[in-house]
Amino acid sequence: FSSVPFAFYKEFQVKTGGYSVEFGRTTGGVINAVTRSGTNDFGFGSEITWEPDFLQSSKTNRPGILGEYDEYNRTNYDIYASGPIIRDKLFFFALYEFRDYNPVNTDDSGIRFEDAQEDDDFWGAKVDWQINDSHLLEFMGFSDENTSEAVTYGYDFETGERLDEGSEPIFVDTGGRNWNATYTGYMTDNLSMKLMYGETE
Repeated sequence: FSSVPFAFYKEFQVKTGGYSVEFGRTTGGVINAVTRSGTNDFGFGSEITWEPDFLQSSKTNRPGILGEYDEYNRTNYDIYASGPIIRDKLFFFALYEFRDYNPVNTDDSGIRFEDAQEDDDFWGAKVDWQINDSHLLEFMGFSDENTSEAVTYGYDFETGERLDEGSEPIFVDTGGRNWNATYTGYMTDNLSMKLMYGETE
């Protein structure tokens, strides 16, 4: 999956029948997420999401599983802009998100403690080219590439003290770069065509 900011979306659609071939071999229904696009009006905005650990409830411990120390701090700051490159013809939407995520958790036995840090940012953009009334070309791309750096160490939960210097940093890569291009053609009043190609890393 990809981690995409909510501000990157225009709308969510629930389709339960009669949807087009672009959704593949689905049989029950589709939840379709539509990304935002530019218009003839310039616009910009920003958004901050803050999730501090002190406002989170504690997990309930279960036999053999220690969870009360699991928590995280997360701050996301989005800035975005949209508008025309050429009025009535070419439009853009672009978003950049600064990310700071610090999860900490224990192993089930409560012997080791892990402290991780993730601060790779997100970027996304969409360009729409209304070639004429019958032909539309869209290009969308985004990157949620991220590297988590974590250190684990022994921990005395009764005294709140470290028992060792900790492990060498453990690096985990997630996310990737994604893009697609879509052509829509309205051939006649009764015939339209859509071609789409994309890659997900």
